[in-house]
Amino acid sequence: MKKLLAVLLALVLVLSIAACGKKEEPKTDEPVVSEEPKQERDRDTLVVGTPEITGDFIWDFGNSSYDRYVKNLTGGYYGTIETTPAGELVFNDVVLESYETETDADGNKTYTFKIFDDLKWNDGSPITAADYVFSMLVGASREWAEVGASSSAGDFLVGYNEYHTPYTKLDENDKEVPYDGDLELVDYFAGVKLLGDYEFSLTIDKVNLPYFYESSAVSVGPLAMESWIPGASIETTEEGSKITGVDDLLAALERVSTEERFAPTVTCGPYKFVSFENQIVTLTVNENFKGDLDGELPKFKNIVIKSVNTDTDVEQVIAGELDLVTGVIEGAKIEAAKASDTAELNSYLRAGYGFISMPCDWGPTVDPNVRWGMASLIDRSEVLDYVLGGYGGTVNAEYGYAQWMYQERQAEIEEQLKPISFSIDAANEFFDQTEWKFEADGKTPFDKSKANSDGTYLRHNAKGDVFTIHHLGTDKNEVTDIIEIQYMANAPLAGLKFDVEKSDFDKLLDHFYYGFKKSDDDRYYNSFNLATGFNPVFDPYYSNHSAYLGTWMNSNQLSDPELDELIVRMRSVDPEEKDTYADIWVEYQVRINELMPTIPLYSNEYFDVYSTRITGVETTPFSDFAMQICKVRPAD
Repeated sequence: MKKLLAVLLALVLVLSIAACGKKEEPKTDEPVVSEEPKQERDRDTLVVGTPEITGDFIWDFGNSSYDRYVKNLTGGYYGTIETTPAGELVFNDVVLESYETETDADGNKTYTFKIFDDLKWNDGSPITAADYVFSMLVGASREWAEVGASSSAGDFLVGYNEYHTPYTKLDENDKEVPYDGDLELVDYFAGVKLLGDYEFSLTIDKVNLPYFYESSAVSVGPLAMESWIPGASIETTEEGSKITGVDDLLAALERVSTEERFAPTVTCGPYKFVSFENQIVTLTVNENFKGDLDGELPKFKNIVIKSVNTDTDVEQVIAGELDLVTGVIEGAKIEAAKASDTAELNSYLRAGYGFISMPCDWGPTVDPNVRWGMASLIDRSEVLDYVLGGYGGTVNAEYGYAQWMYQERQAEIEEQLKPISFSIDAANEFFDQTEWKFEADGKTPFDKSKANSDGTYLRHNAKGDVFTIHHLGTDKNEVTDIIEIQYMANAPLAGLKFDVEKSDFDKLLDHFYYGFKKSDDDRYYNSFNLATGFNPVFDPYYSNHSAYLGTWMNSNQLSDPELDELIVRMRSVDPEEKDTYADIWVEYQVRINELMPTIPLYSNEYFDVYSTRITGVETTPFSDFAMQICKVRPAD
């Protein structure tokens, strides 16, 4: 693992941030030539190169890492809770003049926030407590979910279920019928109250305490109420708060989901959105931005985030055509940047991992034995060599090297997790325990000794269906390439027909996140290759608990009672009981390893490569360049 292990032994970090899979381009024997002509660089403009941008620029609709950059630059920084570069959750003293807590006789805990009166939207209008309350009410509303958003906003607060649960549901014939549960559904949120122009409160329900990441339960940023829903207002009574002044909240939020989502207007971050055309996002400075956690302001007037050929992205930095590319993992690119006198590097261990994801609710991969068999058919050392060039190593479950839990429990993880080893024999043993254990007649047991590299002898089920996996990866992606090479060679030896399709990132994310919504005729893919980073709040309730089945957040559509129980136990630890949390985290990883919803391929070092014309790039596993933008500046 080259220098990674030495760093790993010395480094102790806290928590992590979220990111999505990076699309890499394949190596080529052709000379590396920039596709764009060199042009005179504008000192006031920072140019960032990324893979394909999907164009989702408000929260709650799923996104790639590169959309997230835009979301943070335009709509971040003003949350009640923010994350430091070290991954610590802190109350935001740029926003909060004060906050206090009080626990009532029933055990409910109320946080009362008073925000400063000098916060402004990018159009100069004041940001008030109503904008924070509006944000919580929208995120938790049944209407927001109905327009396709998935949000966990407010789910720890008093009255969430009564406010969030839809008035209607679909019956077994997919007919809409009235809700018939035992909750009294209401149009107000009991745990959210507007107390004044600059003061509001959020009350955590006692049933959700203790919670290991308690402060995150009252984390909320503002949304521009007057811009999103003109004429709307907040009504607060003893019962709670609700949105008023709008005839049809669902129709209003539908407009947001189809317009504001792709071109945000009134925002609060250090930059404001200008345009997204031809895979180029243009942002300009928000003169009304108050500052980051240290009170610093942006140093560049404009930011251009553009999709580039990632085969040449580092070369474009070296040539002076780009200022920054992030998350570089390929060894050849890293060595080229190190050898250059026009580029610098900032590296950090990854709080995430690369993986192959499989749906657990549909197709052959419903069976864990199929998933384990597929894991046994790929030589992950080949992935490390082909893609990372030595700057990474393997993991055996859902974790990354930079997470503090891994740092403290590495020995237990290595001892307790079942290792994922490349073995054709093991793959055949797993597949023999599935329905795919017959020859073409659906009766004769599959004989692994007859399997051949030509793929003319394949497994079938009792109905005579061929054992087939349809894989979707992104085009011009080294991870997709090595997956294709590995499975095309190895899968036939275990009787599996494995085919690979390559598409743009937008199509992959659509099928990855929303495959569960597609009809059987439209649903086609059984596996995807992606990478992810973990949020500072590592609470897999939102990604792997069965409560989020039927949403894009549970992207594998995973449902396992034992895993559900572990997730709830882990999140219900007192914030002071760090060791207890880490112990349960190990149990959680053991169960994820057994279920294998994703095949973990690697965790690694990330390198942000930047031009010598800029300085201040000090990104961490928990704070990307978009959250460090006020530190980045011209070098001279």
